[in-house]
Amino acid sequence: MYTQTNCPLIKEGISIASPLQRLYNPLVTRKKGCGAVMDRQRAFTLIELLVVIAIIALLMAILMPVLGYAREQARSRVCQSNQRQLCMAMNLYALDHDDLTMPFTHEPGRYWFHQLAPYLSERAYKDNPAEHLEGMMRVAFCPSTKRQDRSGESFYGSAYLSWRFMGGEGSYGLNLWLLPDDPIYAPDFPAENFYKKYSDTRSDVPLMGDSVWVGSWPFDMDEVPRDLSGESGYPGYPHGKGYFMGRFCVDRHKTAINIGFVDSHTEKVPLQELWTLRWHRLFKPNNDVSIP
Repeated sequence: MYTQTNCPLIKEGISIASPLQRLYNPLVTRKKGCGAVMDRQRAFTLIELLVVIAIIALLMAILMPVLGYAREQARSRVCQSNQRQLCMAMNLYALDHDDLTMPFTHEPGRYWFHQLAPYLSERAYKDNPAEHLEGMMRVAFCPSTKRQDRSGESFYGSAYLSWRFMGGEGSYGLNLWLLPDDPIYAPDFPAENFYKKYSDTRSDVPLMGDSVWVGSWPFDMDEVPRDLSGESGYPGYPHGKGYFMGRFCVDRHKTAINIGFVDSHTEKVPLQELWTLRWHRLFKPNNDVSIP
């Protein structure tokens, strides 16, 4: 039975939609007292979308440096672990060779990284290093560097690239003041600077560190490199006399490098502090060094 009402919508023949009708047709009217309002779909406005995008961009700007720092810290930790293993291998080598390090030579299969390989459970590397770089000798690479895709038997690395020499490749250089048995280069350097025996060293003597080459003879008065990328190649800077610290002074770990010491501990050392370490027997710490 039809009942009269004072609602003008019903008088004009406009029906009040059921909840089910309103669900599938948001444009139909819904009852609110005796009046009627339009029930429309809710959507984001352009301004709201721009605000959301701005917030996301702000969060990314805050988080990206943090994530980058965390990645660098992880790479640096792996780098220190690599050097610790190499330092321990050198200690074992010296124990087996009457407290002496290996002779300095350019003879294939007898350079320092060849000689350490058997102490890292990679005996095959010594005779065929190019075919065994992916085994245990991965410890020769800092994770912050990449291998160079270049032809040639020998080339320098940089702060971001590995070096190649004598069939081997790597990212670390040896403190060559620890290799006194050197008929090739030792005559050009003061004999009293060399550590004659491994036990002559102290725990604070650097054994190896991040480097653009296989080794170096740092002096306390060496010049600070003009190029911290280490990309200035041979001949000349930073590979000449008076610049040998430049092989270690590279921006590999945020104006610092990792150094492994003769007692097998490792440290992250700011570049300006490289001149304060006891690289050779008569090395005088130089605190008047500034890094550009």
